[in-house]
Amino acid sequence: MAHVTWLLIGAGDIATRRVGPALITAANSELLAVCDVSRERAAALAEQLGAPTVYDSAATALADCPADAVYIATPQRTHIELSLAVLAAGKHLLCEKPLGLNGAECLRLLAAARQSDRVTSCSNYRRLSEQVKLTEGMLARAEIGELTGGWAIYSSPFYNPANATICQADGLSRIKELGYYLIDIVHNFFGMPCSALAQGSILHPEVMNDVEEIASVILKFPGGQMFTILFNCTSPGTRHEFELFGTAGRIYWPAWPPHANGPVVKITGAGVEEIAAHTDANWHLPMIEDYVDALLTGRPPVCALESAVKTEIITDAIFRSLASGRVEPVVWEAPS
Repeated sequence: MAHVTWLLIGAGDIATRRVGPALITAANSELLAVCDVSRERAAALAEQLGAPTVYDSAATALADCPADAVYIATPQRTHIELSLAVLAAGKHLLCEKPLGLNGAECLRLLAAARQSDRVTSCSNYRRLSEQVKLTEGMLARAEIGELTGGWAIYSSPFYNPANATICQADGLSRIKELGYYLIDIVHNFFGMPCSALAQGSILHPEVMNDVEEIASVILKFPGGQMFTILFNCTSPGTRHEFELFGTAGRIYWPAWPPHANGPVVKITGAGVEEIAAHTDANWHLPMIEDYVDALLTGRPPVCALESAVKTEIITDAIFRSLASGRVEPVVWEAPS
């Protein structure tokens, strides 16, 4: 394989703004077709991206399009069945986040992926941000000692470009949509948590249905480490910060993708060091480049499917805690 050819399924907001442009910009990457339930929308995006073929049926596209890989950019309630169809069609898979509606259905996909020789991945473009990569290097060199905990905050105005019904049944929770990135990054730094405790409030049920607008989550790890995440979609402006605690210092991200492109700040006994970290303005591009390189070289992509499934299992425990008001265990048993 000299380069990777793509079928893009889904022609909505994220496909138009980031995914499609990344697929045609990445080296050794070629977009063959766009598919959407709205043929008009698929045709408009295909024209914008220079893709020669348009479909309005995923089944037809998977049967007819000769693409090597499929990027799924549809609503999350459709992700698992479409992903299973992609594998059944013998194509490589990169699916938008969140991977599914719950851990159980995601485990079905992981089991199918392990029975396949196709390369599978779920979109966590922030794992390829320069902020994360710099931090991974610092942690590998134990520059802040042993990790003991941390916190993150994701506060942003309510964003719903599709005017979708905001309900948990469709996977549209703020914790699930915005928290996916944070939870995924945290368990890749700390390992799987053993428990979750969460509280949330629905301030405008007439708009949000059963979805929390403000919430606090505490993840606890087997070694005693703890990580806290605060979610808020009730105020104007965006605050998106992340900090890790270690026995010898701290690592702080004051502003990172997709809302800013700030530095990584290391605070130790030796002082404060601010290190520039600039990720490409199309945050999806480094992830697409990594996935294409993984296909061409035979290595696993950074954004592993199993990592996304673990994130869904943790999120299930968070939702159980929101409902029960108690600490809930995180139980991870990967399919054989």
